[in-house]
Amino acid sequence: MVVMFPPTSLLLYPGALWRGNSCSVADVPTIPRILFDLMVSLVFDEIVFYYSHRLLHHPYLYKRIHKKHHEWTAPFGLVAVYAHPIEHLLSNTLTGFAGSFVAGSHLLSVWIWLVCFLSWTVNHHSGYHLPFSRSAQFHDFHHARTYCNFGALGILDYLHGTDSLFQGTVESRRDKTYFSLTPISETIPDTKKN
Repeated sequence: MVVMFPPTSLLLYPGALWRGNSCSVADVPTIPRILFDLMVSLVFDEIVFYYSHRLLHHPYLYKRIHKKHHEWTAPFGLVAVYAHPIEHLLSNTLTGFAGSFVAGSHLLSVWIWLVCFLSWTVNHHSGYHLPFSRSAQFHDFHHARTYCNFGALGILDYLHGTDSLFQGTVESRRDKTYFSLTPISETIPDTKKN
């Protein structure tokens, strides 16, 4: 992050200004505009991440670039950014900023999106199914199997059938936002172990 972030920021800033992204206090966006920016960013997150991530699983690129990230078959939070610099630029940075760039988002919307985006990414790699947050089951399954569940939300995985191995598993039944403090493994037990 220390090595990649400064040059990436220097590259993105002129492009954002050219695109019309504002950082002025005079034109702080309204709440509906912030929500619009967040939705555009979420859609682009799914699209850009799915296709860039799936591309990185091509045998040539996987062996040379993406395998570094998959050294962890049971990931934890810091693994979210444990990646080759090319992967970090293509699949992490581009994914994080594509929607904001397309929408012409104000810097405030970009910051809100990045807090959400980075929190979700760390959570997906945490290995925990935390109450009141998105499940890590979908991405944990990807790290265990490596050739399925490429997306962030799972929408494009469903449309392309790249989640078929995941469907019907105990992990897929546990892949939901959970509103209890009882461990999900107790609420939805693994029947194969019994």
